[in-house]
Amino acid sequence: MRKEVLEKIIEYKEKGLKIARVFIIQAKSSSPRNTGTEMLVTEKGETFGTIGGGSDEKKAVEHAQYLIEKNCSEKLKLTLTRKDAAKIGWVCGGQIDIFIQVIE
Repeated sequence: MRKEVLEKIIEYKEKGLKIARVFIIQAKSSSPRNTGTEMLVTEKGETFGTIGGGSDEKKAVEHAQYLIEKNCSEKLKLTLTRKDAAKIGWVCGGQIDIFIQVIE
């Protein structure tokens, strides 16, 4: 766990924000980030760090907000096909498995 992430968790909790940690637990193909990459998401959708940007990160942020509301954690698989990647101007896709941990 990176020191900056822990410091940000403390900062968010001191402000009374509800947050979740998003971890890449497995990266396949040419995903933009590797296994172990993490970011924080607040209940308001603010982020600290990145799991690679794009549509996968947007889905992760939205799902993290949903899980914060439900107060539960979950594993999620996100896939960006080459065809979908081309639609947004990227040259390759990939698949990541993430774990979203709601921090109380």
